[in-house]
Amino acid sequence: MINRVLEAILAGFLVAAVGVGFVAVIYRYLLGSALSWSFEISLALLTYITFLGSYLALRKGAHLKVDILVKKLPFWARGGLFLATQALIALLGWIMAWYGTRQVLRFMDQTTTVLEVSTAWYYAAIPIAGALMCLDALVSALRGALRLSRGEEAAPPDEDAMSL
Repeated sequence: MINRVLEAILAGFLVAAVGVGFVAVIYRYLLGSALSWSFEISLALLTYITFLGSYLALRKGAHLKVDILVKKLPFWARGGLFLATQALIALLGWIMAWYGTRQVLRFMDQTTTVLEVSTAWYYAAIPIAGALMCLDALVSALRGALRLSRGEEAAPPDEDAMSL
C-alpha cells in the first residue's frame, strides 16, 4: 500500500515537472517570454523525486546489488551480512535525517528569489527520506533477525529476484 501511494505521488511530481518544463519551453521559444518561476518549481519537484524515489527503490529492493559472493557464504554469514547491511542503511538514513533537519532549520528564514517561499521546503526532502530509510532498515533488520531465529534466510525471497 505504501509503495503504491509513493509511486502515485512520484508519478504526479514527474508529470508536474515535465509539464512545467514543457510550458517553460513554449513560453521561451514560441512566445518569447521566460517564466521566472519554472526553475524553482522544477528544482523542488526533482529534489523530491530524487530523495523519495531513492526511498521507494530501497523499499522495493530495486537498488543494484551483486551478490555472487554472498550466495556462496554459509547461512550464518549471510544472515550477519544482511543485518550489517541493514545497520549501515539505518545509519545512513539517520545521518540524512539528522543533518538534513539541521539544514532545514538553518535555511528556514531564507526564501527563494522568485516565489519567495522558504528554502526549507527544498531541504525537507532530505530528512524525510532519511528518516523513512532509517525506519525501513530497522524494520527489515528486525524481520531478518526473526527469520534467522526460525532458521530461514534473513533476506526475504522477493529481494533475491532483484539481484544480479
